[in-house]
Amino acid sequence: MVTALLDPRKPKSMADILTLTILSFYVALYVILPSDMRKWTFLGIYVTSRLSYNGGLGYLLYQQSFHRRLTKWAAKTRIFNRPGPNASILRRTTYGLIKRGLSAKMGSDYAFETVPLEYNTWLLFRHVVDLILMSDFTSYMLLALACASIPENQTIALHVGRWGAGVFLFLFNLWVKLDAHRVVKDYAWYWGDFFFLEDLELCFDGIFELVPHPMYSVGYAGYYGISLMAASYTLLFVSLAAHACQFAFLFIVENPHIAKTYSSPTK
Repeated sequence: MVTALLDPRKPKSMADILTLTILSFYVALYVILPSDMRKWTFLGIYVTSRLSYNGGLGYLLYQQSFHRRLTKWAAKTRIFNRPGPNASILRRTTYGLIKRGLSAKMGSDYAFETVPLEYNTWLLFRHVVDLILMSDFTSYMLLALACASIPENQTIALHVGRWGAGVFLFLFNLWVKLDAHRVVKDYAWYWGDFFFLEDLELCFDGIFELVPHPMYSVGYAGYYGISLMAASYTLLFVSLAAHACQFAFLFIVENPHIAKTYSSPTK
């Protein structure tokens, strides 16, 4: 997600440009705000982003899993169908933007008008996910900068230990995310099985052999590493609350979907 969005060599859709514009606005806002306003401003932005993630995406995924609401909406609105000659300008413009946006990052074998509706719905949902998750990540990092301080009367050994532990946790977090993505690929990373099932054998090796749900458990170790480096109790409590929200997302949305989709029927 991050590489595709920030690498200038990668093609960009209108959704990517919108996401980059919003992230740039966050950075500019951090620069121009007085230092005493940054913490509370970015706390508000981060809380909004986190609720959009766990609450907003969670609601959409739950509705899709149990009621197929997103694919039914796509079918009802015919949003992926080529507009007729008498279609309105808005309808033709929307169709064109969506077609270009979804086709921008796909290979030559992708045919917008012939792939299943569920696949296009998932691709469109991915753009929403990118916007929310990048907003969540960027606002958290800017909040961390706003909360950062240098504790008084702390020995050199404590400074070195705090930063050493923080960097270790952050790098460990990075390895967990990269290894998890290596295993599950984009299909599971973007909740593809909420939209359609692939005929494949999943091999959960690497980090998945060490801990269950690594992206939601040890995959948040970086939060605590950044809190250590920032030396901020405010950031620590925000991180704990955000991690709790992620576990709520797991228990309310992910686990019921997994049980419904993959559990063997009782005999």
